[in-house]
Amino acid sequence: MPGTFTCHHCGKTLPRNPRIKKQKYCSSTSCQNARRNTTNKSKAKRDKASHKLRQARNKRWRDRYPAHRYQERYRATHPDYATHNREKQKDRNKKSQKESSSIIVKTYALSRQPLRDGVYMGFEVKNEKIVKTYAYTSVLQRQQGLGTNFPQKPG
Repeated sequence: MPGTFTCHHCGKTLPRNPRIKKQKYCSSTSCQNARRNTTNKSKAKRDKASHKLRQARNKRWRDRYPAHRYQERYRATHPDYATHNREKQKDRNKKSQKESSSIIVKTYALSRQPLRDGVYMGFEVKNEKIVKTYAYTSVLQRQQGLGTNFPQKPG
């Protein structure tokens, strides 16, 4: 009584192999790989020695084939990909950049108004960033009678 079964990996309904009592996977390579991986994972959960063997085998493979070497080789052999990726990264960086108001590192001491009448806070600027907001304080005084015209505040 062969009947049919549905493969757990690909989902296809296929005729059952009469020699396999509880068939869950079809004979395709990808489905057999999925079956093997599932079996190995369940065995590793049950058996600590199996788990350690698998870890050691994976570590040896990672030591032999480090990921950064693979990436270096891939970029060297695919220059168009590397150039395109570099341009996309520049666009992502531009999108993530903050507005020009973010050039101020310490904003807690900023005040647009004078601290007292005619006293303003000065800031040290390095590489287009305001680094120290507590650097110096200056006093601006309006002097009359020198023949210099200062703009008057309306109102």
